[in-house]
Amino acid sequence: MPKSPFEVTLLIEDHPCEVMKLISTMGLKASVENVKLGDNVTDHIVLFDNKVKNEDVLKLKSGNSKVLRLSDNRIWVRTNGCSVCKVLYTSDVVVEKIKVVKERTLLYTLLIPNTSSLKEFLSKLTSQGVKVTVISTNEITGNELTERQMEILKLAYRLGYFDDDRGITLTELANRLNVSAPTLEEILRRALRKVVKYYLDKVG
Repeated sequence: MPKSPFEVTLLIEDHPCEVMKLISTMGLKASVENVKLGDNVTDHIVLFDNKVKNEDVLKLKSGNSKVLRLSDNRIWVRTNGCSVCKVLYTSDVVVEKIKVVKERTLLYTLLIPNTSSLKEFLSKLTSQGVKVTVISTNEITGNELTERQMEILKLAYRLGYFDDDRGITLTELANRLNVSAPTLEEILRRALRKVVKYYLDKVG
């Protein structure tokens, strides 16, 4: 069984997320740029294909606990976590990207530590009554950093994780990112290895 993390793309149908359903029924096109999972709430940073009208922002506010406009086409939406969000929160996965395909159908790109974690995650999702299709599973072996690896490295650097007096611990950083400390440690190790290899190749 491979020990390397995978980048997994999943199609989830019959999705219970109300905000994604609302975006789709409003006829808007959007993807989730970032998501922060919690015990009872989920924060979505939603990136729309076009500028969002004020009346559409008001529609998004119906039934959601927090809606903030970040820019013309970026909106922060907080909802009560749906059953899929709760599975994501309690599983050993890192969310890279979420895209709304159509009403109640979402495309997820996730980082998963190994195949056993993937099997457990799929089993949990299926038990929630959603239809899950694995579109692709790619072992992360290339030299290019994934978007999530870059995001985590930047955050770790900004919060002082690499400083001599370490401004934040691994556990604290893992809590900020809603992942387990061992998962974060593995992501950081692999990301740093790519950075070091890139530098060494460059200096010859």
